[in-house]
Amino acid sequence: MAEPRQTMPSSALEVAPKALSIRSLDYRRPDAVTRVRGEFSEMRGFSPTIEQAARLFDLSMDECRRVLGILEREGFLRRTPDGRYRLPA
Repeated sequence: MAEPRQTMPSSALEVAPKALSIRSLDYRRPDAVTRVRGEFSEMRGFSPTIEQAARLFDLSMDECRRVLGILEREGFLRRTPDGRYRLPA
């Protein structure tokens, strides 16, 4: 005969659920550049202003400027005369 399984009281297994949201993720880590690069790659034709990108990626204006500046210096993005960021043609 098999030994009876020991179980933990159900109260010990309860974990309060927490909704995942964009704001709950910390994009101010160094991988913010990787994430933003991925978003531009997935959304061909995407050309946000710095303000739109900051809102979309949930970054401060300074952090968004830094991330987009890095991608621009790498040649991954270009800034248009009207201040939009897009993939090079």
